[in-house]
Amino acid sequence: MAFPIIRQTSCKIICFLVVLLSGLFLVVSACRAKEINDGMPEQFRTGFMECTFQSYDIRDARAILEMNAKEAARLMDLNVPTKVNFFSDTEAMIMAIRKGELELFTLPAIEYLNVRDKKVAIPIFVNGDNNGNGIQYLLITRKDSGIRSFSDLKGKSLMLPPICYFKPGHLWLDVLLLKEKKEDLESFFSAVQLLPRSSNATLGVFFRKADAALVTRQAFEINLQLNPQLEQNLTILAQSPFLLNEVICLAFDSTEYFRNRITNALLKYNESKAGQQLFTIFKNAGILPFKPTYSEGLENLIAEQNQLKTKETLKK
Repeated sequence: MAFPIIRQTSCKIICFLVVLLSGLFLVVSACRAKEINDGMPEQFRTGFMECTFQSYDIRDARAILEMNAKEAARLMDLNVPTKVNFFSDTEAMIMAIRKGELELFTLPAIEYLNVRDKKVAIPIFVNGDNNGNGIQYLLITRKDSGIRSFSDLKGKSLMLPPICYFKPGHLWLDVLLLKEKKEDLESFFSAVQLLPRSSNATLGVFFRKADAALVTRQAFEINLQLNPQLEQNLTILAQSPFLLNEVICLAFDSTEYFRNRITNALLKYNESKAGQQLFTIFKNAGILPFKPTYSEGLENLIAEQNQLKTKETLKK
């Protein structure tokens, strides 16, 4: 009778060891998973300003960016849900950032400078246009208009791109106006028309729909390539310094581990065929690691604007 008892006892011991080993396996697996995912988010949420894609169908832009986010997550071995968020104004985006609702986001450069010292965002990339230095803006007019200087634009009509995406260009124009007898936009120009696309402004001046226009150099040069006759009829009245337009950022409280992983992933994506296709669609030159020097042109312009406003206030 002892044999069945021993046999029964052995089975209990074996079962106990199996349970114990299973438990240890689960603990080790959990620890390994924690080690692998430590510092990585449970979601990968990206944020963009809606007006950045004003030249595209927003549904198409969302679909492309969702594919982009999933590819970035794949390159990080990050098996979590991805979500693309669009914001109609920067205040809403900043609020979402402060609430911890975004991991990766593209901030307008002026807004980045406003929150740079407030522990909100960590800059990691900029658009690669003009070697990362940003956008150059032009004031153009017709050669036969008789307009030879900015002062000659007094009482003339002007076409402008939308302020949301092209805010640095509007800032540069404001500085020019402050230098010109401290007049504002509405009182200096006879009419101001906001256009949905910067490229339309060049043709608008050519066809005499406005006396002048604020355009990007890139849009202007593309128009010249497509329409060589434009070069014979249009002239550049003034040109801005290169002004940083956007900064790609991470949440300030993101871990160093996550920052390194996503930086490496985006660099790989930047060089990939899929990445090149994305940049071709959105007409930019890829991305470059952020350097503080890239924002110097914009910072100097903001400082100049503040100085001019201060001088005007003191005179009053």
